Amino acid sequence: MQGYDVIGDVHGRADLLVTLLEQLGYRRRSGGFVHSERQAIFIGDIIDYGPLQRATLDIIQAMVARGSAQVILGNHEFNAVAFATPDPNDHSRFLRPHSNKNRVQHKAFLAEFADHPQAYQAAISWFKGLPLFIELEGAAFIHAAWSEPLIAQLRPILASDNSLPEQVWLEACQRDSWQYQAIEQLLKGPEVTLPAGYVFNDKHGHQRNDIRAKWWLTEPLHYRELALVPHDQEQHIPTLPISDPLTGFGRDGLVFNGHYWLRGKPSPQSDKVICTDYSGDNKLTAYRWSFEAKPNKANFIQVG
Repeated sequence: MQGYDVIGDVHGRADLLVTLLEQLGYRRRSGGFVHSERQAIFIGDIIDYGPLQRATLDIIQAMVARGSAQVILGNHEFNAVAFATPDPNDHSRFLRPHSNKNRVQHKAFLAEFADHPQAYQAAISWFKGLPLFIELEGAAFIHAAWSEPLIAQLRPILASDNSLPEQVWLEACQRDSWQYQAIEQLLKGPEVTLPAGYVFNDKHGHQRNDIRAKWWLTEPLHYRELALVPHDQEQHIPTLPISDPLTGFGRDGLVFNGHYWLRGKPSPQSDKVICTDYSGDNKLTAYRWSFEAKPNKANFIQVG
């Protein structure tokens, strides 16, 4: 094998996915897309938002079945499992509340499966078997953020393929558990609370005072430098120095991630971190990794 094609958050855009796969040299064969020399790694968040949820799943599941792709768990797949799983302590409730906010975020997926309960349960079962991360020689793949301490804490309770066993799923959905806190940071990235009096609106228009943090930056920073917020909200983030900088994130080799709805021309986040999610521009992005030790922005491929 000559390498891997790391594909960012698809979010139900099967149309863009087909275009991207064809541009990468994958060919549709009986049973799914294949490449003669490479394998795709989907970085998570293959569902929600887009208009082609089932078609996206069909393409990716077929590729996994043929051995031409691997998929890791994104926060949207995690949320889908929690949304579908009754609370064992209260069967009138679910592990992810069926609030209006959560239904709106998940509505595209729910709508396509509304009349297909068996297919819905099959999709949920498939999500539950996805690994939390993948490690290869020279690189690791995780949806949002890599933290050696959190990974080390979780390893003893994960299955051999790094997926979450049934009991861990239940514990990981309890907000007061250490499992929830660890997986929350790995699938959504670390957040930093702004000083009192500062707020901003996230991409959905919800007011927040916790910023998504650029965990790959190691120098002393102020809040605005560290913040991942919509461009029109940056002026609401103060330039005050951060008193408690992030620690424990990153690793020696490359880290591939998605999640962050980036915009603009794709480029590495650092000399070790490569994000492939440029959903902020409604584009689907891949990085062609051929075992090189340093990122190269020429290896990005983008459609949309």
